[in-house]
Amino acid sequence: MNNTPAIIPAPHRNVLTGSFRAVGADEITALAEALGTWAPHAARRAAELAAILGDAPAAGSVTATLDPSLDAEGSRLVVTAESLTLAAADAAGAYWAVTVLAQTIDAAAGTVALGEIEDAPAYPHRGVMMDIARHFYGLDHLRRLVDIASELRFNSLHLHLTDDQGWRLEIPSRPLLTERGATTDCSDGPGGYLTLEDYVALQDHAAARHVEIVPEIDLPGHTHALLVAYPEASQDGAAREPYTGTKVGFSTVDLTSDASWDLVTDIVTTVAEHTRGSRIHLGGDECLTLDEKDYGVYVTRLGALGAAVGKHLTMWQEALHGDLPTGSWLQFWTHKVDTEMLAARVEELDLRVVSSPAPKAYLDMFHDAEQVVGQDWAGLIDLRTAYDWDPVAGLPGVRAERVVGVETALWTETVRNWGDVTYQLLPRIAAEASVAWGSPRDFDAFEKDVAVHVARWEAAGEVVHHPGDRRGV
Repeated sequence: MNNTPAIIPAPHRNVLTGSFRAVGADEITALAEALGTWAPHAARRAAELAAILGDAPAAGSVTATLDPSLDAEGSRLVVTAESLTLAAADAAGAYWAVTVLAQTIDAAAGTVALGEIEDAPAYPHRGVMMDIARHFYGLDHLRRLVDIASELRFNSLHLHLTDDQGWRLEIPSRPLLTERGATTDCSDGPGGYLTLEDYVALQDHAAARHVEIVPEIDLPGHTHALLVAYPEASQDGAAREPYTGTKVGFSTVDLTSDASWDLVTDIVTTVAEHTRGSRIHLGGDECLTLDEKDYGVYVTRLGALGAAVGKHLTMWQEALHGDLPTGSWLQFWTHKVDTEMLAARVEELDLRVVSSPAPKAYLDMFHDAEQVVGQDWAGLIDLRTAYDWDPVAGLPGVRAERVVGVETALWTETVRNWGDVTYQLLPRIAAEASVAWGSPRDFDAFEKDVAVHVARWEAAGEVVHHPGDRRGV
C-alpha cells in the first residue's frame, strides 16, 4: 500500500502517520449528516464518497464543526484509529476538506490514512478559463470540466463566450446573435450555443461544487460574430460573413454610436441578470485597430456599465488604459505590457490582478515538441513548467497583496473535441491547481502524486497526455 496518499493540491500542513485503518460507508454517511446543517454541498460530496465504500467496523466518533479561527476556505481534518474530525472556516472549506478526505481513502481497500491535515488556499481566486467560442462545448462537457476543476479545488470557471468565430450564449432580446453568430467554428463545424436554461443549469451544477461561473463577453474587439449578426454596431455598417480563421485584433464594435451601445447594454444587462455570481468579465484584449486614447475612453464607459448592472468587473490587462471602477480586476496574460505601468495603474485606481501568464498558464500550448494538437506561440509548457512558477514574482512592481489569484486558460482554436480538451488539460491542470492553491513546492513528490490522478482520470474515460504522445497525427 502507498503510505503517502496522492493529495493534489498538496496541503500546507500534512502530518500523516503512514498508517491506515478501515473506513466504511456508515462512517462517511455520519460525516455527511454532521455537515448537512451548515455545509450542504460538502454533505452531498461526502454522501457520494460513502456510496463507493463498503461496510466496515464503526471507528467511533465523527464530528464536523465550524471554526472561525481558521483562514477563509480553510479546514482541519484529523483521522485517528477511533475518530474522524473535520473543522472548517466556512462551507467552502468543508467542501475542500471532503475532497482531500476522498484523496486519502483507498476505496478498493476500504482504508483511510491516519493523521492530521490543516490547509487553506493562498489565493481567494483560483480559476480555469475555457474558450467555447472558437469551438463550442455544451452543458454536459462544461459540467464535467467543473467536476475536474472542483476536485482540484479551483473555485471559478471563466467562460469565454464570444469571439470572432462564434457567439455562444442566448440573448433573447437580440436573437440574431445566435441565429447568425453561433453557426460555425474554427473547423467549419456547426457551432452551437448555450441557452439561458443551459447557463442556469451550469451555474446550479457549479455552485454545488463551490465553483463560480464568470461569463466573459469580449469587447470592443474579438467581435466579428457579433457584427455578423448586427452589422449596424460596426464602424462601417457593412454586412459580414462568418469567420472561421484564427487571426486576432481585426474586429471592433463602433465605440460611440447609439446602435452599438444599445446592443452592448442589452447584452451586458441580460448576462448580468442571469449570472448568480458577483463577477462579469468584459474582455478588452487585442484591440489592434484602435487608438489607445479612444480605446481608454470606451473601456472607461464599459467599466461603468459593468458597475451599473451590479457586477464586479474583470478585464484583460490592456484595460489598464481606461479608468476602471475601484476594486476591478485586471487579468495579466502577456509580458507585452509595461509591468511598471500596470503596477502604477493598479495602485492609482485601487485595482487587483489575476495572474495568467501565457508561457506558464495557457494550456493550449504544446506539452512538448512532439505534439500536434495545440499551439506554441507562447512556448512549450510541460508539467514542470506548469508547476514551477510564482504568480507574484512574474509581476514585477505589483505588490503581493494586489494579486488576488491565478487562472489557467484553454483557448480552443485547434482544440476540436472533448478528447482534445482533456488531452490539453490533463495532467497539467493539476500543476496549475498547485500554483493557485499555493502548495509547498516539491516537484518530485508532485510528479509521483499526479501519476495516481492520471490513473483515476483514465479509469473515468478521459484522454490524458503522456510524454511522447502525438494526438492528431
